[in-house]
Amino acid sequence: MVLAGGAAFCEWGLGSVSEELTREAARGYVLAQVNLAVEEAMKEEGSFVAVENDETGKPVAVVADAAALNELRSQVLSRLEKTLNGSVTVTVPAGSLTGMALLNGRGFPVPLKLRLESSADLSFQTEFGSAGINQSCHRITMTVTVQTYSQSKRFETQAQVETSTVLAETVLVGTVPQSGLFNTG
Repeated sequence: MVLAGGAAFCEWGLGSVSEELTREAARGYVLAQVNLAVEEAMKEEGSFVAVENDETGKPVAVVADAAALNELRSQVLSRLEKTLNGSVTVTVPAGSLTGMALLNGRGFPVPLKLRLESSADLSFQTEFGSAGINQSCHRITMTVTVQTYSQSKRFETQAQVETSTVLAETVLVGTVPQSGLFNTG
């Protein structure tokens, strides 16, 4: 009797899972996987830039290592391809299934199975900015954008996640170099 009652409650509760709740659960899962993929790939990579100086020691160029950036891109996208496609389990708080505002966001985690299909893109931005008197800052930022769709019949949803990570930030003292160059070697 208790088992039947528990099963009936679970079915009733899962029927009340809103599209917004499912989308946020999927979004949270995707964001966690993106952060993990970036963290793991960053452990394996070294420096992404080098400052070139002239014979007097003044900085003349900031050179980005394109090979290292492309390797990072490849590693992150490869990891995301493996973790963001297929059957995944996300959780929602049990209180959010009751429809009662007082219990919303509370309670034990209830697992939801989603069948995700995702695509990820990764881009780099480089910029020079002022960092004070006679100082400049060169920054390389990586932005990961993921579109995901759950084709589960019961929990159909789609979400987009975009997150940025600063890969390198170099403060240069002296004359500001005129360009940021990418090293092709």
